[in-house]
Amino acid sequence: MSSPGMRKLKIVITLCFIQFSIWFAKSESINWTGFRGAGNSKTTLKKLPIKWTPDEGILWKVDLSGFGQSSPVIWENHVYVTSTGGKNKESLFLDCYDLNSGKKFWTQKIESTEKVKEVTNMISQGAPTPVTGPDGVYVFFESGDLNAFNHDGKNLWNRKITREFGQFKGGHGVGSSLVGVPNGLILLVDHEGPSYLLCLDRKNGKTRWKTSRDPRVSWTTPLYIKHDNEEQIVISSNGLIDCYRLKDGKKIWWFDDIQRNTVASPSTDGNIIVAGSSYPKQSLALRLGGKGDITESHLEWRAKSVTCSFASPLLYKNVAYFINRSGTLQAQSIKDGSQLWEYKLPDGCWASPLGADNKVYLFCKNGKSIIIEASEKNVTVLSENEIFVKEGDKVYGYGVATKKFLLRTGKELICIGN
Repeated sequence: MSSPGMRKLKIVITLCFIQFSIWFAKSESINWTGFRGAGNSKTTLKKLPIKWTPDEGILWKVDLSGFGQSSPVIWENHVYVTSTGGKNKESLFLDCYDLNSGKKFWTQKIESTEKVKEVTNMISQGAPTPVTGPDGVYVFFESGDLNAFNHDGKNLWNRKITREFGQFKGGHGVGSSLVGVPNGLILLVDHEGPSYLLCLDRKNGKTRWKTSRDPRVSWTTPLYIKHDNEEQIVISSNGLIDCYRLKDGKKIWWFDDIQRNTVASPSTDGNIIVAGSSYPKQSLALRLGGKGDITESHLEWRAKSVTCSFASPLLYKNVAYFINRSGTLQAQSIKDGSQLWEYKLPDGCWASPLGADNKVYLFCKNGKSIIIEASEKNVTVLSENEIFVKEGDKVYGYGVATKKFLLRTGKELICIGN
């Protein structure tokens, strides 16, 4: 039998964990802490901008230190964005700006561990999105460099992943973003060589666990979820969807009847996981709660005509939103995957659609944005907006703050506000 003192200690530890989990969830909803915010491209913030032009509604605009394809992340009044520089991507940059004024607080320049022969449009350039939190910001580059800084720009720790586990193999670089979990970070490296899922401690960068995976090239980012009182990591990656326990990296379930799910990241509404594919009849939904091989047991639906390009699917207000390569927005029923309606956007989207305040925000590559009502019945366009995008550039991602958007092109960061 445990002593009264031990029972008391267990209760205190449990309460502390619950309190931290509540705080973590709340901070994720207020701040934009990682790729797709908290991983699902949704926010509880209201009164976001609904009208802007290249001349109106732009609060500030800055040139970045280099060129990059990651999204900005936000913690309180700090905005972080990464980029790379040089013809061999020999320089890696982390810029920190004031959210309200656009004033640069600081820039960190990191020498790249691995250099490419020549930068081309077909190779990722600063593609992985950072993670931020109360202690600072954590950045990962396709060179294998993984660094942590506090909010004043002081280096806390760094690791060279390729020196530890081998160089990344593949023709297009690495695009998976870091994923924030309570007190930790998740990193997926799926490439033509030995692949793996890595869990690290935020405080010191040390490995908590490393789970090996078969070689499998993709650019998707894992999804952190809680299901049946268990923290889990779901991955949709080039012919496979699988799920791991956060505490030890052990595989819980897998589904292998899917193709070309190589770019779009998975989404959830708490009951199902939806994965997007660039092949017809491959975008699908899986019911959560399975164990082992769920290929024959947990498929909820396949969308007949949907395809998914760079943007990840959004699950919002009983609708699953997909954007195909040509820029068509396709709305499917979350219940059975049947198509509700479709709408042609002004251009394709690299950025995933955003669900906020009963609206869906769509940020096209050419700088045009469409805002619609979140609806199962039809398309109601609330506004059409635009920012100026330089020739040859595009909108890659966004961040969300109170009454503000931060749109990121390859070379600029643009703050839109009321």
